[in-house]
Amino acid sequence: MTSKVNFGDELVDPEEKTRRVGAVFSSVARRYDVMNDLMSGGLHRLWKDRFVARVKPRPGERILDMAGGTGDVAFRMARRGATVTVADINADMLEVGREHAGQRGIEGLAWQVEDAQSLTFDDRSFDAYTIAFGIRNVTDIGAALGEAYR
Repeated sequence: MTSKVNFGDELVDPEEKTRRVGAVFSSVARRYDVMNDLMSGGLHRLWKDRFVARVKPRPGERILDMAGGTGDVAFRMARRGATVTVADINADMLEVGREHAGQRGIEGLAWQVEDAQSLTFDDRSFDAYTIAFGIRNVTDIGAALGEAYR
């Protein structure tokens, strides 16, 4: 018997949740940042500023920004001198992030399709790991946290 997981108010197979979450983010990738502005009244920008201030990225520090999508958090950390790898399970979100980085003249970010539950990086590859709002979309949060710790 396969265990079910929540997708909104519905219980679905884990693979189905992953597929549905991917489809949702692919469909909104180009409008994601505008949607965040509308849904939060722009507060998401302040939350991200505060989040990055607490991370305290330093020049030369290697940071993995998991579920980094369109790059908002990564851009803030890169401006403080960190070397940031933006990882996301959704290639469409990463493509929008690459475009935004180019438009803003932000260079030196690495962009990689990754599943938070099974990262391809070696142990201790980064000085810090961040995952902001994306944690809510991970199917197996325990597995993702285990990968973050690794």
